[in-house]
Amino acid sequence: MDNWLFDIQITANALGELLSYYQLNTIVQQFFTNMSGGWLVFLLVVVAFFMFVGTFMDAVPAMILFVPIILPSATALGISPIILGLIIVVTLALGLVTPPYGLCLLIASSISGIKIEDAFKGTLPYFLSSIVVLMLLVLFPTVWLAIPSAIFPGLF
Repeated sequence: MDNWLFDIQITANALGELLSYYQLNTIVQQFFTNMSGGWLVFLLVVVAFFMFVGTFMDAVPAMILFVPIILPSATALGISPIILGLIIVVTLALGLVTPPYGLCLLIASSISGIKIEDAFKGTLPYFLSSIVVLMLLVLFPTVWLAIPSAIFPGLF
């Protein structure tokens, strides 16, 4: 494992411990359970937050830092941890190709030697179709677990 990657994970873990010490997850849970709009507003806030975070941060440190904070809120609102995980992973993946600082987009454009604007134009159809899938995942979360629930009743 590269030293810099190990340092990033250690730093994210230390910051996660600090946020846990100050019980930020309890504060976030109280905020979302008292807010009107319920699970839909919560998931839309999660998508917006992780899209922003994914634009500037790699996926693994972002999940190490923020999933323990929002998971209690999701379970309190009746959202399956599997659905929350799917939403977070898809959103962070989209954030990696979102300008102005989408890390994967910057790397791909520098390797290919094209401008970042042209690289984003090339990925735009895939990006928009992924946004549609993400919104369907947010709006109809139980549909995505229908087949696994039918195969493994009582597991989900």
